Amino acid sequence: MAVMRKIVAGAALCFLLVLCPSPETAPALPPAATEIDPDPPPKSRQIVMLVVDGLQADSLSPGRTPNINGLGMAGARADRVSAMPPDNSEARLYSLLSGTDPADHGYTGGKASPGRRTIMSYLEEKGLKSAVVDGTGRLEKACGELGLKNFGPFGSDGEVVAAALDLIRNKKPFLTVVVLPGPGRQLALSGKDSKDYQSSVTAADTMVGKMFRQLHADGIFEETMIIVTGTTGRPPLVIKGNDFAAGAKLPPVCLKDLAPTLGYLYGISMPEGGGLIIWDALRPAAGRTEIFMLKQRVRDLGAAYADAVDAAARLENEKILVQEEKTRLARDKRFVEEEIEAREKEIERLKLTISVMKLAGLAGLILFAAAMVAEYRILKKRYLFFT
Repeated sequence: MAVMRKIVAGAALCFLLVLCPSPETAPALPPAATEIDPDPPPKSRQIVMLVVDGLQADSLSPGRTPNINGLGMAGARADRVSAMPPDNSEARLYSLLSGTDPADHGYTGGKASPGRRTIMSYLEEKGLKSAVVDGTGRLEKACGELGLKNFGPFGSDGEVVAAALDLIRNKKPFLTVVVLPGPGRQLALSGKDSKDYQSSVTAADTMVGKMFRQLHADGIFEETMIIVTGTTGRPPLVIKGNDFAAGAKLPPVCLKDLAPTLGYLYGISMPEGGGLIIWDALRPAAGRTEIFMLKQRVRDLGAAYADAVDAAARLENEKILVQEEKTRLARDKRFVEEEIEAREKEIERLKLTISVMKLAGLAGLILFAAAMVAEYRILKKRYLFFT
């Protein structure tokens, strides 16, 4: 038995040596993927957010919009950007800046003041200046707290870009929001399939290119985070910056996701916001590995899914309550209709009774008159009272 055990042990050892060769003879494994950029670039020194009102993702093409397309190749790009109603520029612009849905911030361009803060106000709190150059003139009430703002009036997108470049050059704000109105006006007039709208998109892209060239000429293009997006319909989202992966094709995002993403990069918590950080767009850095971002993305999506399930459950409960209320109202309506019908029958019966009583009274009156005439004639004939 002892010999048998030795033979089995030797065989097992040989088997292990075959499966697990020594380090000298083992094949080299491929190097592990680097999770952190070994030489991360510095953070962007400023942010320029170009909001092209009315810009649609399916209107972009290398031939029609070379500047925006080129920026998308150099940075991260999402062609499906969702937003909650209402579908108007004022509500969507404020969702973009506040990271919240219109139902939460309540700003639709009317007299009501917004109910949520914007990324600009948070940056101002940290001592980082923000500016707005709005060619639509629709953000004046929403950005009343900012010191650097220009709402025109502007005659063209070119004037808006010129005013923005002048402000960037002279005032040097950290975040500059530039709203170009051209395509939005044409979209409202002729629709996104018209040649006039496509021409307005090309013209806006030319103005975006003018902005890029001037930033290059001033030597600050590479250190500037540039964001291009739209408002109504299905806008694109293009981001180029040192913190963003080059050439990243992003999954669907929400318009309200941009503000919390910028907040994360610059140490700002936006507890009132409902948007998610766009982890897919960020490049790895110290303290932000690919695994970390993947876990955060999964956690955020899990929380968003749970919130969506809760919202769906609330809507379903509200639907049930509405259905119950409709049933109750229908029952009450039937009861009221039956009561009205009974009252109408009673009224008809009373009307008939009154008619009969009137006829009976008239007949009695006629009989009384006839009796009086008959009595008169009898008395006249008998007593000759009336000769």
